[in-house]
Amino acid sequence: MALSQRAKNLQATGLFKQYALRLAVRTIIFGYAIYLFVVHPELLDVTEYFGIAHGFNSVDFFFIAILVDILSKFAPEAAISMGSLKQYGRYQVPTAKTFRGGREALVSFVRSVVEDGKVALVETKDGVIDAANQVVQSVGQVLRDIKLLRQIPFKEEDLTADEELIWDIRRNRVKEIVPVMIFWVVANVLLGLGLWYFDVLNERTIMLWTMFFFFFDMVCVVFWCPLQLFFMRNRCCTTCQIFNWDAIMTTTPLLLLFFETPFAWLLVLLSVVVLLRWELAFIRHPERFDDRTNASLRCAHCSDKLCYFRAPLEVKR
Repeated sequence: MALSQRAKNLQATGLFKQYALRLAVRTIIFGYAIYLFVVHPELLDVTEYFGIAHGFNSVDFFFIAILVDILSKFAPEAAISMGSLKQYGRYQVPTAKTFRGGREALVSFVRSVVEDGKVALVETKDGVIDAANQVVQSVGQVLRDIKLLRQIPFKEEDLTADEELIWDIRRNRVKEIVPVMIFWVVANVLLGLGLWYFDVLNERTIMLWTMFFFFFDMVCVVFWCPLQLFFMRNRCCTTCQIFNWDAIMTTTPLLLLFFETPFAWLLVLLSVVVLLRWELAFIRHPERFDDRTNASLRCAHCSDKLCYFRAPLEVKR
């Protein structure tokens, strides 16, 4: 489907508009970084200008921009994609593959509606029709409203999957993330060696390198993600297995300055914490990361619609 045609067929959600705005802001920030690199390269020297001792400088502004984005990943209520929030148990909703009959709250709700319908049955013929419609509409609403479903206190047994499915989820994830890991390490090492070979690997270049990653991260969400297209082949951002890897990916160039400035080690350490929380969440609860075991990740229940400009990929399992 053509880009413009697909956009016309979808309505831009509030969250998508927020991400589009973030892309616009990051484009301006990256443009400013390019300007400094060309006109005032010395101002990108984080070892020289970072910190309050030198006043508020451009590198301080860049630090705050990256820091705010990283910190947002620690908030379960943050206005970010389900692709990031799926690590939290509050966003998991059972599917047919995990349901084992422990949804007393849902059963109780439906039973109360049915009981109301029984009262209406003995009143009038119209009451019979109204009661039947009420039951159908109420139950249908519950089964469709993902936000309402998340409020139901599901039992743990309804949120877990059998060992065979868990094994398949883990295996599929390895197939997705390992090629990305290899590519990312090799690509960054080669780029770093290339910059060093041409004698342009310095604090200023590393800063511009970092700000490019910060900018392109949002391009991947809004427009086009080469890691998804060429390596992972996952359906969309919601099911992305490396959504919260963006922090460590953005700060990858700063590893070259890790021991030279607080700018680097503060952001890198926070990024590592984000990465570890993400990976530990998967190790403990892999069922939260797959649409076969978490209904919140399914297209039918998606309220993010970050695929506004691009069609979800077809996934073959």
